[in-house]
Amino acid sequence: MVDYESYKEKVEKRHNKALVEVIKDLYVNEDLGPSVSAKQLGMPRQAFLHFVQHYDLKKLKFGESEKPNNSIETPDQPIT
Repeated sequence: MVDYESYKEKVEKRHNKALVEVIKDLYVNEDLGPSVSAKQLGMPRQAFLHFVQHYDLKKLKFGESEKPNNSIETPDQPIT
């Protein structure tokens, strides 16, 4: 079993700020992927992804782009 709390404490102590802010800086603001971000933080990718999901950061990073665009205009069907 992965001890997520210990990773959280180590990262917060090293960066002197909340884990969510550290992850947001790397994953959202610097647009780094989970593997690179996890490596920079010294934690497994699985732990990093746990925190991304826990803090719901995928929505922040990808915004509306993950949702399918249902209003695409085609020659036989105008945008509604």
